[in-house]
Amino acid sequence: MRSQSAIEVISPAIERTKQFLFKPFSPGRFLKLTLVAVLAEGAGGGTNLGGNFPSGGNSKAPNVPWKMPHIDWLAILQHWLPFIAVVAVIVLAIGIVLSYLLIRLRFSYFDCVLREQDEIGPAWEMYHAQALRYLGLSLLVGLGFWVVVIPIGYEVYQHFKPLIASIGNGQTVDLWSFVPLLATVGPILLLLALLTGLIHLAMTCFVLPRMALEDASIGDALSDVWSDIKLEPGQFSLFILFRFLLGIAGNLIGAFVLILPFVVVLGIGVVIVLIAKAASTALAFIVGIPLAVMIFGLFILACIGVSGTMATFQRNYALLFYGGRYPLLGSMLPPPPPPRVWQPAPTYAPPPNPAHGA
Repeated sequence: MRSQSAIEVISPAIERTKQFLFKPFSPGRFLKLTLVAVLAEGAGGGTNLGGNFPSGGNSKAPNVPWKMPHIDWLAILQHWLPFIAVVAVIVLAIGIVLSYLLIRLRFSYFDCVLREQDEIGPAWEMYHAQALRYLGLSLLVGLGFWVVVIPIGYEVYQHFKPLIASIGNGQTVDLWSFVPLLATVGPILLLLALLTGLIHLAMTCFVLPRMALEDASIGDALSDVWSDIKLEPGQFSLFILFRFLLGIAGNLIGAFVLILPFVVVLGIGVVIVLIAKAASTALAFIVGIPLAVMIFGLFILACIGVSGTMATFQRNYALLFYGGRYPLLGSMLPPPPPPRVWQPAPTYAPPPNPAHGA
């Protein structure tokens, strides 16, 4: 498979998604695959970040005093610490088990999309060891996250210690005094979220295929992926950018596709309930409750279909992009259709008039 740019693979990824989900189309098969896609891959999303901060200059922002109630944090912590510790251990254990199951499902769906087959079971049986290894890598990444966050959080706490200590001590505080704290914490959280997202993207799109197809160790997979990125940093950066933008576009289109029919169906349901209510209030409840449940259920199914379709497209987009840079993956993908070559339309020449030749 020849190497293609992040832009060139968009159209083939759309066609591959259509072939996989809709040809042939079966409602049961479509819902099964899109539900697995939502659970395994998630759905692409965009976040609109912004905020308004008070301006500086000669004008002074008005004080906004607020009387904080007195809270004995130490007593609360001592009282609830055993309960919190037990709950934390239980939640951590459940989280690890669920993470393993979802990771194994992600490997399975990767295999299904790669081979364009819809049976989850055979792929599920193949990837136990790889899923455990990927889970270990995820836990290491999570540990590294806290290794970074804890010292940063401590430094922020030390810098704003008097302000933080004023919370819950019964004093009257100025709400504007919290703006520097928010202005410091906000960019840090945004940077950490961006870094975490990039790591997750690299693991899902590049590390996972090498673990799945080669049964590669964590070290080998990371080393090979890093070597690939160093060869074409521009294309990989473009891939990340377009995957983010396509996720936003997909969410906007999906919202448009979902909201308009939902509003229409909801309006019809309201009219039916009002007609039933004109006859009897009891009849309105008898008709309205099952109708509301049905509309809500249809809306959930539609959300799964739209989100799962977008998630499947994102997997195909990653497969086709990385398949041109990872020979083993590329050899398992069918070659894309040749690019269309623009040709000018033939010019029309009127037939000769016999009278002119006479």
